[in-house]
Amino acid sequence: MPYKCYILDDEPLALNVIEQHLSKFEQFEVCGKSTEPLQALGQIKTLQPDLLFLDIQMPELTGLDLIESIQNKPSIIITTAYREYAVEGFELNVLDYLVKPIPFKRFIKAIDKFLEQKVPKTTTEPSPVSPTPAEATFLLIKAERKTIKVALDDILYVEGVKDYVKIVLKDQKIMTKTSIGNFFNELPADRFVRIHKSFVVAIDKIEAYTAHDVEIHKMELPIGRMYKEAFVGLMEGR
Repeated sequence: MPYKCYILDDEPLALNVIEQHLSKFEQFEVCGKSTEPLQALGQIKTLQPDLLFLDIQMPELTGLDLIESIQNKPSIIITTAYREYAVEGFELNVLDYLVKPIPFKRFIKAIDKFLEQKVPKTTTEPSPVSPTPAEATFLLIKAERKTIKVALDDILYVEGVKDYVKIVLKDQKIMTKTSIGNFFNELPADRFVRIHKSFVVAIDKIEAYTAHDVEIHKMELPIGRMYKEAFVGLMEGR
């Protein structure tokens, strides 16, 4: 079932922008929207959305007041033109804080935060990747209604794309349905390193790197802030 989203903003244009952004994600549906805070409060209690996009500066009731009025709180992403409310918002445990006008690239990061929060720590579903012993030289990957044998030596890097990972080889790309975290756990730790929440790279395929990116096969892949220290330490240690 798609995640239910409710949008509250006293500017109709802002409502439309958020709704347009959401329409690009099949995992989400807009269950309700409003420009009236008091009306929205009742609808939110009835509809019980999974995710609430909430403006702060509104007549009658501010977004921060509304957060405190909701008993069973959904995940909340604040959308506002005023940066000064960020601290108050995070004190109320909001998921993210988007400043208008909201670029789609920044919107994706907020959606990723929500999805990461919803991914269970463990799962009983079968893995699309067969477990790999330390001495194994290949993976068996379920993709395109078949099982594909992929040599570890052929993997350049792996990219997380929503609910899938894209395995980039020397001569082809393979998509399989799993999270990049689960896929990374199946790879030999001495041969692959995670450099970003969306990228895992083969250490021996790295041609060059800086503090900000890694170069592999003429591609520049970003190094995430959380992974930079560990990555640089690993490379210098080698």
